[in-house]
Amino acid sequence: KHKKGDLSDLKVIRTEAGYDYVPGWGKADEIFEGDEEKSIDLYDCEIFYVDHCLAQVVNTLEDLGILDDTLIIVTSDHGEQLGQHGLYGHAGLHEAVIKIPLIIRYPPKIPKGIRVKEYAQQVDIVPTILDLAGVKVDYQFDGESLLKLINGGKIREYAVSETWGERAIIDGEWKLIVHYPKELERPGPVLKGILSLTKKKGKLGFELYNIRKDPAEVINLVDNEQTVLNDLLSKLNEWIKAHLKPGEKDPMEELDRYYMPQPLEYQKL
Repeated sequence: KHKKGDLSDLKVIRTEAGYDYVPGWGKADEIFEGDEEKSIDLYDCEIFYVDHCLAQVVNTLEDLGILDDTLIIVTSDHGEQLGQHGLYGHAGLHEAVIKIPLIIRYPPKIPKGIRVKEYAQQVDIVPTILDLAGVKVDYQFDGESLLKLINGGKIREYAVSETWGERAIIDGEWKLIVHYPKELERPGPVLKGILSLTKKKGKLGFELYNIRKDPAEVINLVDNEQTVLNDLLSKLNEWIKAHLKPGEKDPMEELDRYYMPQPLEYQKL
């Protein structure tokens, strides 16, 4: 354990559950069935706790006199479904899961109070850190430095997210989620949740939302917006081809070769 103000030799220590703020394990949809607001309240408490911990870090840096010389990045690996679409946890590619915070503080190079509306993704974080640190590397990253956005530029025209059996493309007010055959074949509770709004066309399943008018993603417009569907599919296919080596197959077509979560219960945890 470290004393307050001591940042030397920090280690991440994993301990067994048992603290009073760690609940017992269980399936969230069973624990909170009929009481979704309770799950949201508990999640708000977790956010408050994290905010408290961040304040301790910031205050310590300030006490040490190095706050303004320290790059601080606050983000997350994913969001959470808290009953939306009948799901709990980080299942699927709805906005509740993939739209996450990204806060960067570094006074020497980033002006205070800037809010960027362009697309930023996690692959951009490492290039951004190196750029801010003035480190030049002979390596081609998948992402780019976010300083381009801070200075008014643009990195990408649209954003793509992936998970097992799904891809999503977001372009302006439109968002398309594509469900691939192997996921559509998964039985049981998954179909009641993550695929409940999916409309199948051929071998694929689709969810098409206007996320500006329908931020909760509950009105699937696949049957009403064929032109938008075709445009987003074309852009997504271009993105896929650009990320494959010559002769390489799309991994979504060979999912049996990759790790598959527990098919019946995974999406309910």
